[in-house]
Amino acid sequence: MRIFTICGLIFNVAFFMAAAAIIFCFAFDIITPSMISDILMEIRNQPNSKFILSLVGALIILINYWFMQSVIGKMQREKNIAFPTPSGEVSIALGAVEDLIRRLALKVPEVKSLRPDVVVGKKGIVVNLRVDLRSETNIAELTERLQELVRNRIQDMLRGIDEPVLVRIHVAKIISSEDKKKQDSEPKEPVIPFYGYGR
Repeated sequence: MRIFTICGLIFNVAFFMAAAAIIFCFAFDIITPSMISDILMEIRNQPNSKFILSLVGALIILINYWFMQSVIGKMQREKNIAFPTPSGEVSIALGAVEDLIRRLALKVPEVKSLRPDVVVGKKGIVVNLRVDLRSETNIAELTERLQELVRNRIQDMLRGIDEPVLVRIHVAKIISSEDKKKQDSEPKEPVIPFYGYGR
């Protein structure tokens, strides 16, 4: 399937570059409408021209169809984790894995919020976690514990998959206890219904 993707990509690049070159030449009067008409009439008058033109048209359609199928298939594979079982193939949506990680990580008391992003690539399953922490803590110890927790849970869930699981963590925000107290102690302004609406 990879060879179809490469051939389709090369063909599409060459085709659109040739079309762009023709448009460029037409814009600067290098090619005139009469020249195009003469070339088309010459092709039309050649023996077997209908057969050759039909073959070229069909070939262009087939190459583009194969290219489209290859790209769509690759996109679908990137959105799922697939593994074989004795009864057939099973695929799991990456969104389902992300939801599982979110629920699992939020059970850790120090984690306030978390945004997971799961990618399947050549390196295996890569989990990127963007984390907001509730309090000042030993970040190295906490992130290592979180990495182990997520990695072990994914490996247990996807037992039978040989791909390595890499967990990357980015701590985006740390809410200290002082910040939390300050937020709680700040008086909240009462909300006035329909305030700001003009008459």
